[in-house]
Amino acid sequence: MKVSKEVAEAEVNVWLDYKRVSEKKREAYKEQIESLVDAICEGLLSLKEDKTFIYELREPVGSAETKITKLEFKPRLKMGTIHQHLQGVKPSDADGRVCAYIAALTSTTKSVLSQLDSEDYAIPQSIAIFFL
Repeated sequence: MKVSKEVAEAEVNVWLDYKRVSEKKREAYKEQIESLVDAICEGLLSLKEDKTFIYELREPVGSAETKITKLEFKPRLKMGTIHQHLQGVKPSDADGRVCAYIAALTSTTKSVLSQLDSEDYAIPQSIAIFFL
């Protein structure tokens, strides 16, 4: 469902407030915030009452039996979960680290995430950046 920019901005701000993201970090990541607002405006991203983001994929992935059409992002992550998903990822591998965070946030395997269309990967990246 498409919404106005004002409503979308309010939803993103509710999520950022819930995460206690500082003004400095919001300023540093304003491009990512804008992409989240745009995705909500387009009806691709929605915020549930429990502050979980649901992202509807433009291009579903997987086989006919296991087709994935959306990703659900947890609003918080424990360090143990992050470390578990970072196993085997080199500290210098920025893309691998972001993918590991997305995997931790969505409980989706990195192999499934690697199948995402590049257009579908941008929003998960924008969400993950606030957990790095």
